[in-house]
Amino acid sequence: VIADKIQLQQVMINLIVNAAQAMSNVDDRPRVLSIVGRSGALELGEPALIREVRDRGPGIDEDTIASLFKPFFTTKAEGMGMGLSICRSIVEAHGGRISASSTTGEGTCFMIILPVGEDAFA
Repeated sequence: VIADKIQLQQVMINLIVNAAQAMSNVDDRPRVLSIVGRSGALELGEPALIREVRDRGPGIDEDTIASLFKPFFTTKAEGMGMGLSICRSIVEAHGGRISASSTTGEGTCFMIILPVGEDAFA
């Protein structure tokens, strides 16, 4: 992936910190944070790098998932609602996509898909 590594590090740090915070009150199961990397493809078959950040937190309901990447939307009492919006902007500026999926009571997964190759950095 041809990219600004500092910007992508900030995306990963934001997702990791969010996952850790989501699990801070979990007492009924082990707190597990997983970071998975693999190769894949974009819609048209172009090669891509995929990163997933998964947690075993309380999960996020469907209505909230739909708003996660909107500016100023937050689920945190002290949150500004900019972190995930900025993450989306960074990933999209690199020609990629970011998405979230969740199962209430089981955890959340954020997936980043970035194109591989010389034209990856827009």
